[in-house]
Amino acid sequence: MPSRLPKNLTALLLALLLLLAPILRLPPAHADAWDEHIPSTVYNGAIVPDWGNITFSTLPVISEAGSLQIPDSLAAQLGYNPSRIWSENTPIDQVLMLGDLQEAFGLQTFDLATIAQLTGLNLNGISLANFPLIAQQTLASLVDAIPQLAQRTLDQVPILKDLVSLNLNNLGPAALSNLALQSLTLDDFGSSPLSELANNDLLGQFSLGDLNLSQYSFNDIPGLIQTPLENLQGWQQTFVGQVPGLSQMPFAAFPNAPAAGYFGFIAIDDVTYGPMEHCSTPTRRSITGSDKVGFNYQCAQPRGCAYLELNSPASLGVAGDPTGLHGAQWIKGGTGQGAQMVPGGHGILGVINGGQEPTGRLPFGPVFKVVLTNTDESSGTGTFGIYFRVCHHGLIDLGCTPYFIGPIPWFSAQEKGIVFVGETPGTPPGDIPDIPPLPAEVQQQIDALIQANEPDFLSAVTVDGPCLAKVMSQVPPSESSAAATTVPKLLEAAQRAGITDRAQLAYILATAETETNFRPRNEDGGYCGEYGPGCYYGRGDVQLTGQSNYQYWSNRLGVDLINHPELANQPDLAATIAVEGMRDGTFTGNRLGQYINGQNHDFVGARHIVNDSDKSDQVAQQADQFLGALNQCATVATTNDTNLTSANHPGQLIARSNGNATEQKIVNAINAHYNESSAGGPGGGNVACAYEVNRVLQDSIGHKIGSNPNLVSSVEADLQSGSGQRIGAQWAHAGDVIVFRGTSDDHIGFCLNDGCSQVLSNSSSQSQFRWVGSRGSYETYYNTQGHIYRVQG
Repeated sequence: MPSRLPKNLTALLLALLLLLAPILRLPPAHADAWDEHIPSTVYNGAIVPDWGNITFSTLPVISEAGSLQIPDSLAAQLGYNPSRIWSENTPIDQVLMLGDLQEAFGLQTFDLATIAQLTGLNLNGISLANFPLIAQQTLASLVDAIPQLAQRTLDQVPILKDLVSLNLNNLGPAALSNLALQSLTLDDFGSSPLSELANNDLLGQFSLGDLNLSQYSFNDIPGLIQTPLENLQGWQQTFVGQVPGLSQMPFAAFPNAPAAGYFGFIAIDDVTYGPMEHCSTPTRRSITGSDKVGFNYQCAQPRGCAYLELNSPASLGVAGDPTGLHGAQWIKGGTGQGAQMVPGGHGILGVINGGQEPTGRLPFGPVFKVVLTNTDESSGTGTFGIYFRVCHHGLIDLGCTPYFIGPIPWFSAQEKGIVFVGETPGTPPGDIPDIPPLPAEVQQQIDALIQANEPDFLSAVTVDGPCLAKVMSQVPPSESSAAATTVPKLLEAAQRAGITDRAQLAYILATAETETNFRPRNEDGGYCGEYGPGCYYGRGDVQLTGQSNYQYWSNRLGVDLINHPELANQPDLAATIAVEGMRDGTFTGNRLGQYINGQNHDFVGARHIVNDSDKSDQVAQQADQFLGALNQCATVATTNDTNLTSANHPGQLIARSNGNATEQKIVNAINAHYNESSAGGPGGGNVACAYEVNRVLQDSIGHKIGSNPNLVSSVEADLQSGSGQRIGAQWAHAGDVIVFRGTSDDHIGFCLNDGCSQVLSNSSSQSQFRWVGSRGSYETYYNTQGHIYRVQG
């Protein structure tokens, strides 16, 4: 046994170290690589954030994908829609909106002049195109936001004169006549006060987004840089990264800044424990939880409770510990092995994420939550992450979501190092009273919010009865009972996924028959721990295997397969995973379209989509049999649903665009062309994506794009040469064009919403302008990032 120092000598040395740490600036041991990238300082030996140097741009990227969807009824009450979607590795300033942080940080009270002064930004060196919020302003909203404009004239503000001139030239005689403007010209408005023009029902609604803002500077709008952001229309749904310089602003300079001086407790990271603890017996000394249930919320769960066991540096474990930290447990938060989720959130928004958030603490206040995200017993290391939430208060008080936007890697700790615990209260609330019945209108809002954030993989699909009978005739009698449930589920999932190529359908059915005999079930002989920690052996129609795959589909479907892996056997989920996973290549990186497309039916090689080459000949033979049956069908399945977007409405794909007038014209044309046949295009509609995009553009902006309007590369070349402007996804609106230049295939379509998380394009298999899907699924399918362009009208 190794020798140990006497306890009293250990106590003396540690106490001396703690006294000297602030003087010597000795950092505690830590292991996470991010530590050296996040500006930090030392408080009583513990690494803490250096608010004077931490900015949104210095924070690491988000580690997990997510979304927030607000139904139209709530958005109408707020006056804007804070819905968004983000992928993993997204910078936090492209996820958080100013409205989310209005109470926490008060960023909306900044003006651009102050931001520029504090960050050293030269506003003269950038154009108005770099400030997307200005494109949302109308003449009326701008005059309202900047009162000093009211008495100026068009002649004194050339950018607004250009705006009025552009729109008057584009208005038809009927519009001018209806507003008694037919005989008027721009000269008639030149000397009129802008306040008078702003009050005109027509002129006041002219949008600055109609202009090419790259041609103008901030000085072209007098008073703009001295105007608080909150004066400008649409500020709430503006992302932090869309305000020039704001991402480089140190947190210490925020109106509601985190405390510059640190106050709270520190603790010794005494022992690091992995996920095998407290699988049935509850913890007793937790100091983690949430502001809803208190911060000594105990943990006991089958997947275990990993944690850091702490010690008090003041007492070193001696009786009478004044801080209550001797033996305290900081429990790992999250949905993985050994991690705990706890109730969180408040008000209507509290139902987001199932009303759950990772357990943790609020040592720096309520802006973000610090969560222990991993423990490693072998190295004695604990790593932390931070999570943000969304709050919307005011006249319409929606409350706050749970802390679910994250994690963003934070500091780490090592055994015998020092951890900042902060002053988060450790006492849970008293007896929580029963929640009184909610008013009916509030319950309706909550129900709508829950529905908007649930994945829509169960939309109505009708499988053709005679066709189903033909397919079932190819199923062995011993499998017919299970197939009676599974085969329709697979055909329905394929219809929702836009798969109508009958050879692809045949191969999906053959794969499910080979893998599980049409019985979504547990892997034969599978046992917990076989594929790493947890019980992530094969399940479902194609035997989903491994924690990373379960986590991927949890994130994608919004279903907790990590804590409840048995749900992968649920028939609808099993079918969705099988169909979309084979289509998108999520299992092995190989996808259906690589082996089965058009007249190419490589049923043997397609085995690589799910497996290496095991039983490839058997699957190919079964696929041939199913294809023979499917080819006898008049129809396989039908749906009136517009597939993968909750923004769709019968007869109208998109109600409006939040962008400029050109984008709205494109949206109107999209609605008119949606679901039309592209059979008159190249390849009988099979390669008609550019053809369909240009049919829409012809009707909306009056001309097609590209020297060869049926060729994606030609269309993109024209967009790059002045017909469009390349933009980031965070600035995209419905009506923008998105191009996918894959390694073997090119594709083009339209964005359907802000952020371009939903895309519409021509469906090659159906020869119809109706393929609606997520941008992520498109990017996976074509193995490339989408390029988004704003078309110049």
